[in-house]
Amino acid sequence: MDSFDSLTESTFILKPSKRPNAKSSITENGGYAPLLQGKEPVECMELRRQLFEDTWPPLEKQLVEIEAQVNHIGVSEVCEFVQSSYKQAADCEKGRPAQPFAEIAAAVAFAGVNTGDHGKLFYTLQGQLKEQSHHVALLESQYCGSLTSLHKGILEQMFASFYSEHDDATKQNSFNGSKSVPYDLNLLRLWWEDAVARDTANASRKMVVILQDFEGFQPIVVDDFIRIVAGYCNVIPLVLVLGLATSYECIHQSLTKASISMLNIERFNLQRSKQCIDTAIHDLFVRGNNLLSFGAEAYKSLLDQFLLYNFSIAGFIKKLKYAAMDFFYAQPLSILTQMLSTEDGVLTVNERSIKLNPDHIELIRMQKSVQRFLEQKADKTGLDLRKALCSDEYFQNIVLLEMMRQLVAYRHGYNLGIAAVLEIQKYAPESLQKPIRTLHYYGLGQQFQDCTHWKTLLAVVRRMKTSEMEPLLKAICGLVDSSAGVNWKQLEDGENIPDMLHSAAQLLDNPDNIAKVTTPTSAEPSKRVRTRTDMEERPFLLFDSNTSDAQLQALERCCEAIETMLKLCLRSYHDVPLNEVFYYRHSFLLDATFSAQPRAAVQTALGRSHYYINCNCCSEAPQVPSGDVHDSDDEDHRVLPTMHDTSIAYRLHQECGRLINLYDWHSAFSSVIERDSSRVPPSQAEIQARFMRSVEEMRFLGFIKSTQRKTDHVVRLTWGM
Repeated sequence: MDSFDSLTESTFILKPSKRPNAKSSITENGGYAPLLQGKEPVECMELRRQLFEDTWPPLEKQLVEIEAQVNHIGVSEVCEFVQSSYKQAADCEKGRPAQPFAEIAAAVAFAGVNTGDHGKLFYTLQGQLKEQSHHVALLESQYCGSLTSLHKGILEQMFASFYSEHDDATKQNSFNGSKSVPYDLNLLRLWWEDAVARDTANASRKMVVILQDFEGFQPIVVDDFIRIVAGYCNVIPLVLVLGLATSYECIHQSLTKASISMLNIERFNLQRSKQCIDTAIHDLFVRGNNLLSFGAEAYKSLLDQFLLYNFSIAGFIKKLKYAAMDFFYAQPLSILTQMLSTEDGVLTVNERSIKLNPDHIELIRMQKSVQRFLEQKADKTGLDLRKALCSDEYFQNIVLLEMMRQLVAYRHGYNLGIAAVLEIQKYAPESLQKPIRTLHYYGLGQQFQDCTHWKTLLAVVRRMKTSEMEPLLKAICGLVDSSAGVNWKQLEDGENIPDMLHSAAQLLDNPDNIAKVTTPTSAEPSKRVRTRTDMEERPFLLFDSNTSDAQLQALERCCEAIETMLKLCLRSYHDVPLNEVFYYRHSFLLDATFSAQPRAAVQTALGRSHYYINCNCCSEAPQVPSGDVHDSDDEDHRVLPTMHDTSIAYRLHQECGRLINLYDWHSAFSSVIERDSSRVPPSQAEIQARFMRSVEEMRFLGFIKSTQRKTDHVVRLTWGM
């Protein structure tokens, strides 16, 4: 730290004086290093790298396709508006006198607060409009600070899109690139009239101007542009697309009433991030076809970053990629993913054996879920526990395959359970209907019997009438029959689930079968007296007095069958073997990487600078007399003269209030510096210079600021930590 007298100066990158001759080990093998304390074979390390390269590109392609498919709906609506904009106006004005000015067709596209994704979204809109043979100019506020630059951007892009469709001889007559060209809309009008005269097909095309970030444009520039365009609307079919990130009120706050009255505004919602995320979560995590799934903590971190920050699809994809990289880079058991394969969209277990060394097998045995699986199998099926623990060949060929089959069966059963919940939610009140991203979090985070939402949905099922239960049970039976990937034998007590559901459906169609089986010996009325409990459990009995006891028993059988299926399919992933491997759970790593807290990092660095600058003298605690209690809090807050000047000033300013007197701060700083007996006492001028530099660095870091109330005081800006 001797080379740096300033903490802020040391944050800049210093290039090494000599370039190393040998190639860095970080760049070798794509950054992959042997795990298992360096005992991992090179083949396994290369296999992990190859598995990531084979897994992530299809996953990323699927995410991009989902995003394009969801955004296609909003983009198509804007394209339809552009296509039919001036046709509707012409049809409406037939037989009417001409107006003094024509309204400008304007589409207000709300793209959401995820400004990082706006470029891709509007680029897609531009491409789709060009496919319909329209002339499009996509403008950003950073390049259109004045009206002249705005006109220049429109003309250059319009000319480029038109002359790119013609030969080079015609292209030489373009105005693009000429310094003497007056960039105004009169030139655009002349060019348009010439284009229509040469080819009448151009008359059906529109000229679309997209202002990608409307909030970033100068209001006076957009206002003047609208006034000018209004004078050319009878000649040029120009359509405005205003991209918004905040709200529609921004238009009324930025533009004058006169300009707004010249616009024929129609609103469009391009923000479909939540629909995109729901589709991605369903296809990637719920359906179970993805090799890597997320645990409850990591999934919550992934979802919170999206919902609580910026609704960014690009950020979601980056975080997902980082998790996949960490999984294949730092998890030695990630090579087990080669035992899984996808056939016709269904996840299956690959029966072929893989190459595992004894360290891999021992690491698998150490997982808690595997130990629990072995104990359960030994108690129920008489598994040779000694052979499973001592024989690596038996464990790999028999036990490991059985655990992988249970894992795949659980994923398919979980997909079936979520699909059944979605069917039940159709009959629930709107307040109880949750999106699939929330349902997946409930399925991961809690056991079935502990989740309040599952209990609420079961209460909805118990309150159903026969007319509602029949289509619900029919839909659930259809889901069970169509789920070919579910191996009910691999699920605990799952073999009877399909028969139980079908028999309940048959009893619901013919409730008299129950009465024939359970006919009492003594004569009883066919319908007993309804109690208060019956009315509370099934409120429809208050209005329907024709329901017989047989029908109620059939409804009870249906409820029991649905509840049994949901309990089996929606059990927690913690009960599944190898969940520590296939369910990513490093949420702290995702939070530290994508939810950084620079203020906390700076405050920690100033408060404990010896950890950052490798200074042993600052970390040495003073001798505590015998009999006294050593307090770690006092050690963290004491001020030593060997600390860095900025750290001393920072710790002293923590003892002050909102206003800090610079003279008192300087006096305390001087008293600390003068306590250093290991060095020559500095002069007052040197102490004052060091104090001034420390104060300026704290001002630069944002801890203090000047105030006009008292010139010899500064205002403290940060509290806590």
